[in-house]
Amino acid sequence: MHDVPAWVETARGVILFVVWSVLVLRLPALRRPAQRPVWIVLALLATGALFIQQQMGHWVDDVTGVPKAGELAVALIALCDFTAVWWFSVTLHAAGHRVPAWLRRAPVVCAATMAVLAFAFFAVTPVPDRFGAQAHGWWAGYAACWITFGTVTAVGAAACFWRDGLTMRSPVLRLSVLALALGTSAELPYLVVRGVRWYTDAPGWLQLLGFWCSFARFVLVALGCSLAAVEPLRQAAVHWYRRQRLHGLWLLLRRATPELVVVPPPSRTTDLLARGDSWELLHQRVIEIHDSITFLHDGWATPELLDEVGRGRERLVATACWIEVTRRDAVEGLPKVHHEDLDKDLLPEVVADRSTVPREIRHLLRLHRALRSRPVRSFADGFRRQASPAASA
Repeated sequence: MHDVPAWVETARGVILFVVWSVLVLRLPALRRPAQRPVWIVLALLATGALFIQQQMGHWVDDVTGVPKAGELAVALIALCDFTAVWWFSVTLHAAGHRVPAWLRRAPVVCAATMAVLAFAFFAVTPVPDRFGAQAHGWWAGYAACWITFGTVTAVGAAACFWRDGLTMRSPVLRLSVLALALGTSAELPYLVVRGVRWYTDAPGWLQLLGFWCSFARFVLVALGCSLAAVEPLRQAAVHWYRRQRLHGLWLLLRRATPELVVVPPPSRTTDLLARGDSWELLHQRVIEIHDSITFLHDGWATPELLDEVGRGRERLVATACWIEVTRRDAVEGLPKVHHEDLDKDLLPEVVADRSTVPREIRHLLRLHRALRSRPVRSFADGFRRQASPAASA
């Protein structure tokens, strides 16, 4: 057969295990149009890897009673695989670019045309010539159509993947799409080798080259799709983790501003198990923290307090000082002061979107640590002692 290392089959088995695991894990993705294409590509890869086994081919032949029907099934699954990868690339590209209607329809039209031709050539070609090492008679036409179809799908998919992969912001998605770009690009030399083998007596080294190109395509497309399929889960886990890290600050501030609370804060267990869009839940938590801080600032901050905290203190510590003073006033139920034209320079900046949220969360966590620090608590105690006589007078 091919002079390849034994680890190749081991690697193929590992990749197949990964693919099937991702398929099962990401079954819910079938309900989401944006995630459906990558799941379908993985399903076709996994199915094709099963049908390529010789035993499966014999089984299809026995069930249908048609010689070489198993090889036709493998060819049709490969056809669907190539088409699905191209369709996935077009769908991904359409998410950020304007795609003409003809290009959206092109994968399906090409697949349907090739499927009709495959059945036609299979029907008119004598059994010995079907799927032979070399293409003879009618099968030479099938070979030409298949090479053309494979080239069109590979070029179409690779062009989209290369263009989008180089501009992806997410490192994981960039790696995923670039792996798909390399994998679909590897189809082109494989198709060249396959064409040479169909029409000439190819040397052994050329057959080995074709095998490695095919293997590279399988591995890279499988890994690229697996990364793309698992990326939403990774992002959801990251958003959940960040949301939990903000729980302490969020609860501290929400308890001080009950007027802003529409629904009572959930228990810790309920909060840990909260379901829904992980990004929306995180974004909501960040916004609620900022709402509480702004409410404390507008309700209990005074010019004297803001002037005092700004004297010789780092901005973060100064912000924590006035927040802790106003938080205590709010918890004790002291009347609001409602000063107009208060200095807003010590309000935390709201920049919560997907690209800046890690930086903002780091800032809020530092703010929470500052609120619990001894200098901030000492300032709040001292300021209240100074303010008490004036308040009583």
